[in-house]
Amino acid sequence: MQPVINQHLCKSSHLISDMHRSHMAIGKQFAVHSYVNHSLREYSRGNVHTNTAESFAGIVKRARVGVFHYMSQLHLNRYMNEFEFRWNNRVPDEMLDKNGQTKTVMRPIPIMDMIILLLIRFSGYCLKRTKSWGIKDVVFNL
Repeated sequence: MQPVINQHLCKSSHLISDMHRSHMAIGKQFAVHSYVNHSLREYSRGNVHTNTAESFAGIVKRARVGVFHYMSQLHLNRYMNEFEFRWNNRVPDEMLDKNGQTKTVMRPIPIMDMIILLLIRFSGYCLKRTKSWGIKDVVFNL
């Protein structure tokens, strides 16, 4: 994991993890490292939890199994960009659980709003097929 961490994470960040041995060693490189101890059935302590990372990973796993079936390393950044877009464009919705307690769930934004955001975000970009049926990016200067 070290090369990925060195390339993508800022060492002045606050790392939040569980107490896995590798996470504890990596945590020493960061300005702050907070963790939860799952072996003691501790899953959150205030704002310290791994729920967000586990939820995002769950979305990726469900998409791989249910939609894409295979994600090539060559286009992995495209898949991750799609998941990031979906994650960042959700709205909170309050609902009652089976015990009558109010809880907040995140729902996708309405589809027309999503299409508008996509059009704004990707205006000037195009994916084209190559002669061998690969994909290449084409950027138009508008």
